[in-house]
Amino acid sequence: MRISTSTPCAALILMAAVVASASAAGADELLRACIPRATAAPKIDGKLDEPAYQQALCTPVEYFHRDVANRAAQFYYLWDDEAFYVGLRTLDAAAYSPETPLWEGDAVEWYFDVRRGDGFLSRNWPKARQPGAVHCFFTPMTLGVVAPRFTVRPGYDESIPRAGVEVAAQRTALGLEVEFKLPWKNFPDFKPGAGEVIGLDAELSYSDGGQRSYRSFVFGSPLSVQQPANLARVKLVEKFDRDCWEISGPVMMPMRVDVPWSQAGEPQVVGQMALPPGGATPPGRIVFQVQDLTGKVLGEFEAQETRELATSGNFAVREASWPASIAAPGRFQVEAIVYDAAGRELTRVAPRMVSVNMEPGY
Repeated sequence: MRISTSTPCAALILMAAVVASASAAGADELLRACIPRATAAPKIDGKLDEPAYQQALCTPVEYFHRDVANRAAQFYYLWDDEAFYVGLRTLDAAAYSPETPLWEGDAVEWYFDVRRGDGFLSRNWPKARQPGAVHCFFTPMTLGVVAPRFTVRPGYDESIPRAGVEVAAQRTALGLEVEFKLPWKNFPDFKPGAGEVIGLDAELSYSDGGQRSYRSFVFGSPLSVQQPANLARVKLVEKFDRDCWEISGPVMMPMRVDVPWSQAGEPQVVGQMALPPGGATPPGRIVFQVQDLTGKVLGEFEAQETRELATSGNFAVREASWPASIAAPGRFQVEAIVYDAAGRELTRVAPRMVSVNMEPGY
């Protein structure tokens, strides 16, 4: 097909096509993750061994914490025509949540926006029953006993009717498994379907046996508490494909770069990347690319060492190292390039520059 730009009409058509293409590309760049449809609705019993979770999007958190046995966790996400589903597997030796408020313990703080039109990802959480957005909480615990609970943000009690909401949990040898079901009938103005984009953030709170002492966000930061505008745009899809890998890579495989405090030989920088534990196609090579501040590549270092963080649950990271003499701190950047088994690029990941815990600061 040949398009001539020699007439005003043709020029306008071409310009409209270019603008539409740029707009579509910009919309894709805003997406943070793809969430696949469940092949079968999970049974909400607190067990994550169902086949559906093998096809879910999974986002690891806190794989690099020094107390990994009480921090590392995995969120799983699925949807179908009835509901949105969340699975959570944690490493946690001292699970606890106070009777009130339940979020001041081991709990999930959940941020969800399916409003359509101008209200989507607006600056304010709706207080009255304006269907489409909710800031809520669920916990597997009541004090030190597995007894799941759900509630919404105080002062926002009318944000959803809470119809059909379910939470279930079980203890494991190393922590907990939790399931959460949020039916779409709580959002009557939203029709779920492949291609729909919704707003989402997931926060895991930690108590270490007492009051809340730590918080970790999958997509955003504590700004999500104040503004739905801080939530991630995620797309509902039928299946998780290569395009989804490119979009979702940074939350599926978070990374960290640091200089270990105790080393025997030449000073080394260590790059670590979480390996996705779900049923997505396992990554092949992972290469840490070190660049100077002009973008010049200083070196590429393959992550060949796999380190298991726990004896079960498929918690693992892959590591690479390179001489600290390549570039001084503050004078280099790093991105990780993930390839599939055939050597084709799947995704690229950079360190997250955002505060996510109890106090501002990295």
